[in-house]
Amino acid sequence: MKSRSFSGLRRIPQRGVVAGVCAGIAEYFGWNVKLLRVALVISVLLGAGAIIVVYLILWYVMDPVEDDRLPGSGYGGDSPSDPSGAARRPSMAEVQTRFERLDARLRGIEECVTDKEFELRRELKKLEA
Repeated sequence: MKSRSFSGLRRIPQRGVVAGVCAGIAEYFGWNVKLLRVALVISVLLGAGAIIVVYLILWYVMDPVEDDRLPGSGYGGDSPSDPSGAARRPSMAEVQTRFERLDARLRGIEECVTDKEFELRRELKKLEA
């Protein structure tokens, strides 16, 4: 079994309620941050006091992420606001680069789906079922 490195695990204070630990964990694992926070609060209310100790240890151990490394920064409504209160808008070059990457991914998906081998595998799976 392949072990997972936790070197990219960072807390995100800009998106956090207390210290950004839940936001960082949710971002790293691809989980919903609201559900993680609800699970944390429920576990504390049900008497799992060790959760608070674990949270405080993670707060101390996890490094904060820098503003320019925030996932999704500058795109959509999920980026944190700057101190002036206005969200950073992406430049035209950033938008163009992002669309070029998305276009390349879409072309790759289209090639896979329209490939004759893909059709053959799909037909074989139908016959197996």
